[in-house]
Amino acid sequence: MFFKKKSNTKNKFDSLDVVIGTILIHAAKIDDEYNEKEKKIILKFFRSFRSDLIKDAEDLLIYCEKEEENIIEIQNLTKKIKQLEYNERLNIIETLIKIIYSDHNLHALEDRLLRKIAGLI
Repeated sequence: MFFKKKSNTKNKFDSLDVVIGTILIHAAKIDDEYNEKEKKIILKFFRSFRSDLIKDAEDLLIYCEKEEENIIEIQNLTKKIKQLEYNERLNIIETLIKIIYSDHNLHALEDRLLRKIAGLI
C-alpha cells in the first residue's frame, strides 16, 4: 500500500517569520474582524521584510493563520523579535498600527495588544 508523503511545512518557513506573522494575524483577529485589507497589509509586510518571501508570502500567511489559532501567550513569541535590529522592530510595530487602524477604529483590545507588544519588543 502506498501513502502520500506528508509535507513538513514547519521546516519550510523560518521560525522568526512564523512568529512575526502569528503576531500580526493575532492583531488583525483580535477585534473579530479579520478581513482582506488586513491580509494585504500582512502580505506586503512579508514581501518587504525578506525578499525570499515574495513567492511564499501567501503560503506563510496561511501557515501563520493556523499557528495563530493555537496562540497562548504573546510574551513567548516576542522573545525572538526582541533580538532584531531596532529598525526591523520598528517596522513590525508600524505594521501592527496599520493593521489595527485599517478599519479606522481602535478597539480596546487592539490598543491593549499594541501597547503590550511595543513594550515587549
